[in-house]
Amino acid sequence: MNKMMIGTVGLVLFAASPIFASSLTDSDSQPEVKTYEGIPYVSGGIGVEERASLGAMSKTDNLKLSFALQNKDYLGGAEVLIKDRSGKEILEAVSEGPLFFAKLPEGIYTVEATAMGKTLERVVHVPSKGQAHLYFAWKDSIASHTLAKSD
Repeated sequence: MNKMMIGTVGLVLFAASPIFASSLTDSDSQPEVKTYEGIPYVSGGIGVEERASLGAMSKTDNLKLSFALQNKDYLGGAEVLIKDRSGKEILEAVSEGPLFFAKLPEGIYTVEATAMGKTLERVVHVPSKGQAHLYFAWKDSIASHTLAKSD
């Protein structure tokens, strides 16, 4: 009986936490398309419904970024910096989940993603049609940084 009570109290305390509560209330909200210096982008992907919504919203975006730990747990909150071929910063944002989509002019870009104090960098050719996909994976297994186990 005491174990059952402790488990129930723990669940109630967890459910009352701001992190858990916000994930419950935000689950019905649609990801919001934002712009940075004229470049539209959208991010999120917390939960199956939000990932499906992002997939539908981002069909015309030509760059997809995915963030995870090397153990394949999703990772949110990565800082994204995209530079053009000349090194000019053209997009700077914080991803609101493990997926980030942008609509860029065709070209070669350097994408920097920073999470847990470590920056990973990739170069990508973004096409005029279709979608380039970059996958960033950080070496860390701290559960506090993860959002959900990937499918």
